[in-house]
Amino acid sequence: MSTAKAANRGTLFVVATPIGNLRDISLRALEVLREADLLLCEDTRTARKLLSRYRIRGKKLLSLYRENERKRLREVLAALGRGGRVVLLSEAGTPGISDPGALVVAKVREAGYPVVPVPGPSALTALLSVSGFDAGKGFVFLGFPPARRGERLKWLESVKGLPFLLVFFVPPHRLCTFLEDALAVLGNRRAVLGRELTKVFEEILALHLEELVRLFRKREARGEFVLVVEGALSGTGRGSVEEAVEEVRALRRKGRSLREAVKEVAFRRNLSAKELYRRVVDAEGRDAPSEGNSPEPGA
Repeated sequence: MSTAKAANRGTLFVVATPIGNLRDISLRALEVLREADLLLCEDTRTARKLLSRYRIRGKKLLSLYRENERKRLREVLAALGRGGRVVLLSEAGTPGISDPGALVVAKVREAGYPVVPVPGPSALTALLSVSGFDAGKGFVFLGFPPARRGERLKWLESVKGLPFLLVFFVPPHRLCTFLEDALAVLGNRRAVLGRELTKVFEEILALHLEELVRLFRKREARGEFVLVVEGALSGTGRGSVEEAVEEVRALRRKGRSLREAVKEVAFRRNLSAKELYRRVVDAEGRDAPSEGNSPEPGA
């Protein structure tokens, strides 16, 4: 339902707000904020800062976080019943993406009131857009990793075989340990790490997981992080496999043996060494050697 159509009845607007740079807000979002009767805010201090920046005054703000979300429902439904325009805001970005609000949205819709999205910034899509990976082939957003290492390792094992990009939000105090666990479980995949996106100290690092681990063992992790990790590669029908073949051939031209080059590239790209070896042999127009010469790990 459009903003105009929702004007004369109680409506919940789910409004995306800047993830850092306060200028990253849409004209429509500002219009909805100016006309709002009630604002549900994950952080009222952040919301007031945004409202002040655009000289929006006199608004009623209520805090909304996971622990009080169910308790707020009565006030929200009462405001909607009076024909009010209620706005849901996360601390930053798009509500409902690792933020509270899903319960409110579900119950408001269940009660028969319209729920209108006002799209805008999201750290998830911001990093994907500059990752260099083809997100059109699929990605899985996994949110924040479990705090306990045992649960985290099992969680990573459960997504290890997925052929899609894996996207994580990672708190700074767990960044290095999470990168170490990701390397151990997923292998040395390509990754893109975004820090403080759209803010003054924005940083985007396109490296392999092993390189990221080495980096953050030496430096303190500060800020907010989003991590995109390459999906599992089966060795069949993926453009990245052809790229791996070319990497092996490039290493061969530098004097590396076929076995060494295959093992290195297969580990780095999380591919089957045996399958990659066969692809290289086919590409070079040679017959595959006997099984005893296979470069599989442990051979």
